Amino acid sequence: MNLSLPIHLSIHIAFGLLAGLIVWRIWKKPWQAFFFALAGGFLVDFDHFIDYYFAFGFAWNWDYFRNGYPFLKSGRILVLLHAWEYATILVLLVFLVKSKIAKTILLSLALGLCFHLATDVVVDEMPVKSYSIVYRISHNFEIKYLINPSNYEKHLQRKARVKF
Repeated sequence: MNLSLPIHLSIHIAFGLLAGLIVWRIWKKPWQAFFFALAGGFLVDFDHFIDYYFAFGFAWNWDYFRNGYPFLKSGRILVLLHAWEYATILVLLVFLVKSKIAKTILLSLALGLCFHLATDVVVDEMPVKSYSIVYRISHNFEIKYLINPSNYEKHLQRKARVKF
């Protein structure tokens, strides 16, 4: 599915707000629920700047960023904050803390992140396992192991057309 960046980000914001609403209904801590659900569901995308930096350094080009050129140039997908393992750890921590505020923060982050990753799996047509940090590390973050074979062929064709 090829969505524009504003629509893609709007979906993340909407699901982040939904995660906040769900957690708010559980523990009645509205600002914490919404703030941290948005952090888990939207702000997690700031890790794309890390991918950009490793590909292009500080030479900023909005079109390169917006069009996913860091992945084309490096042949790797880092997105270090995109990981099911983090959500799992956050949920486990919910059972270890006593404070309603801490529970709200942890569950909001976890649910926001899960909604974000699930959205990315669908929108970006990525295998679920590709959002495992352990899986990505074990494959040295190499894109050829992280995306579907048909999308990898498209990636190679696109890379051949782009000049950096």
